[in-house]
Amino acid sequence: MQRIEQQFQWAVQALAQPAEVQCELYPRFVVVADELALDFDHWRKACEDNLGHLWSREQQRAVAALDDLLTEMSGPDRPELWLESGCLNQPQWSEVRRLACEALCAFGWPLTVPPLDRAIYARYSSPRTPDV
Repeated sequence: MQRIEQQFQWAVQALAQPAEVQCELYPRFVVVADELALDFDHWRKACEDNLGHLWSREQQRAVAALDDLLTEMSGPDRPELWLESGCLNQPQWSEVRRLACEALCAFGWPLTVPPLDRAIYARYSSPRTPDV
């Protein structure tokens, strides 16, 4: 269980970082905004399933507020928040950072930069079509 909680902490810490730091947390070939949200969602679910019953009401509210905002921001009609250059500088991402800081406080976790080697990313290339 400790590994799950550690990964969740790192996901929240990543969301709380300034945009320029967030961009340095991931390889250049990934969509950083998407990875931030995916990491949070994955480790939130794992942590809730295994440790959520131990969370205080304040912790539950902080996680729910952050999750609700990311869900609200999601969708194919919002590319300016996920895909466009500079998307992490949008006002909605400032609110994500604020809520992530609140979640860190609720859990008593420090606002530090998570380790860069916390995950492995593989570049996918599609198989080549055989010459006919």
